Amino acid sequence: MPMPRSVARTANALLFGRNPHQSDTFDVEADAAEALGVDTYQADLSALLSGDASRALAGVPERGRLRLLYRGWMLTEEEYGALDEAVQALGHRLMTTPEQYAAANYLPHWYPRLAGYTARSVWTEGTDATEAWHAARVLGPPPWIVKDHVKSAKERWAEACFVPAGATREDFERTCANLLDERGDRFERGFVVRRFLPLKVYGRTPTGPAHLEFRLFFGKGRLIAAEPYHEFDVEVPDFTAFEPLGRRIPSPFFTLDVAMLEDGGWAVVEVNDGGVSGLPPGLDPRELFAALL
Repeated sequence: MPMPRSVARTANALLFGRNPHQSDTFDVEADAAEALGVDTYQADLSALLSGDASRALAGVPERGRLRLLYRGWMLTEEEYGALDEAVQALGHRLMTTPEQYAAANYLPHWYPRLAGYTARSVWTEGTDATEAWHAARVLGPPPWIVKDHVKSAKERWAEACFVPAGATREDFERTCANLLDERGDRFERGFVVRRFLPLKVYGRTPTGPAHLEFRLFFGKGRLIAAEPYHEFDVEVPDFTAFEPLGRRIPSPFFTLDVAMLEDGGWAVVEVNDGGVSGLPPGLDPRELFAALL
């Protein structure tokens, strides 16, 4: 007798999204998943971004019932929604819904839930830098950080991200223009302006200061991994006090990036969907996938 649909077995698997314009970085993760006995599939992001979502999943079987964890390059909410529709058309589902994906990736969604634990922020819709300047004035004078609703251009720290003390409106608008140029057609929705927090500098990278920052992975409301964001030889603190904050984000898999302040306190500096968050150098993907899947 066929098993009733409502109790049919659902298997966990990984869906890796390959970026058509960048070298692949997920081979190690795929090997780790397969070592755990977790099936892996590929999504052709070239096809997805060109509007052919069904071709993007040509390698995913049209049978069984899979719960797929997307691990890949960052997608917009709309692109992720197209991926979700294509997955459902094959009879499967994504572990993270489009609504949950947006809840962790877009600052206007997660900021109200964590406002007391992160830098004060304001945002606009669209690319009007003058509107962003007027919105930012409620934060007090700079220094500020400028980004879009999802991502900054911190690799161009001085030109497209950081607004120093004493900056004029013209300085600010130039930073916004550089951000737009850097993000190009991946600019997400509008400007976000954030108070600059005095973080503890622990080293330097080729693009600017490196802070004492850790990436915390949350799965199903639990803290499942924590590692230094940079390749620092430091002891990982006990971050269990952050678990209540993790329960405020309505997503089954996401990351909190937290950093030490100059005065020794801690602040949340970023939230992202776990599927599109890069793994810190010290994190073994087998540990992450075993805890999550």
